[in-house]
Amino acid sequence: MVNLRLKQNKLSVESILKQWPSEIDGHLSYCVGLSGGIDSVVLLHLLNAARKNHSFKLSAIHVNHGLSPHANQWQNFCISLCQQLDIPLQISQLQVVKQAGVGLENSARKLRYTEYQKTCAEVMILAHHRDDQIETIFSQIMRGSDVHNIASMRGLSQRNKQFYWRPLLDHSKRQLMSYATEHELVHIADESNQDNTYLRNFLRNNIIPQLLSYDASLPQKVMQSIASIQASVQLNDELAELDLVRGLKDGQIEITKFINLSPLRQQSLLAHFIRQHNLALPSTRQLQEFIRQAIAAQPDRHPKLKINDKSILIRQRNLIAIQYS
Repeated sequence: MVNLRLKQNKLSVESILKQWPSEIDGHLSYCVGLSGGIDSVVLLHLLNAARKNHSFKLSAIHVNHGLSPHANQWQNFCISLCQQLDIPLQISQLQVVKQAGVGLENSARKLRYTEYQKTCAEVMILAHHRDDQIETIFSQIMRGSDVHNIASMRGLSQRNKQFYWRPLLDHSKRQLMSYATEHELVHIADESNQDNTYLRNFLRNNIIPQLLSYDASLPQKVMQSIASIQASVQLNDELAELDLVRGLKDGQIEITKFINLSPLRQQSLLAHFIRQHNLALPSTRQLQEFIRQAIAAQPDRHPKLKINDKSILIRQRNLIAIQYS
């Protein structure tokens, strides 16, 4: 069941234009992540309609992960759709290799975002909707994730100099399906969505329907909680940024200033420092152990924390830095 506010906010070109963020209003180059599924087809249709009355450059990118036997059919569908709409389409063909400790879905997602960053678009527009958001928070909690991941997706975010806009986050899957029916939109169906060995599918197909049968207002409540978590995360990041600015010397953290912070602020500062270098966070336990060693280390000792195969966090003399091999 959709809450009353969402019922009033019918999915339409007008609803998309009304919420267009001012931060990206001056940009002229927008690119839709197009899988060929109903969500991205609806999004592309909305933006194609919007550009008829508003001047902006619109393109699309289809990432062919090669994971399904139907992958090439989906690629051809996206090519045909963009030709019909006269929208330039970029095709990226990948071979997803599962990494140790990283699920196949996560491996594919990381590669997909790498392809997005290669586009010339100043703004990537993605078709995540409210149901995706609810699945995300449950899946991140079940994985024991960092609070930044539990906070789920933001309507507008930025990676390096590229914006990511998700205009459908306030709309349900049911609303997208109604829009597709109304406009007679054709789309592909990914058979892997029925494979409940994937956590997200298990939540979508089994767990969340049971929760909805218990409390039909669950979506509204979860979205309220996500908004609260995101606000708290933003405040935490602002404090971490202040601590980082005060503690930096030539791009490295001065240990004398670091020691004067509380343990929670030390951990938050280091996490913020690592994220600013666009690196994945180590586990909380690893970060805490590095902090313990870095604070206790004698000048001739250099505690290290491996972040990935090419980077480490290290204390050298009176500074904490990230080194690359």
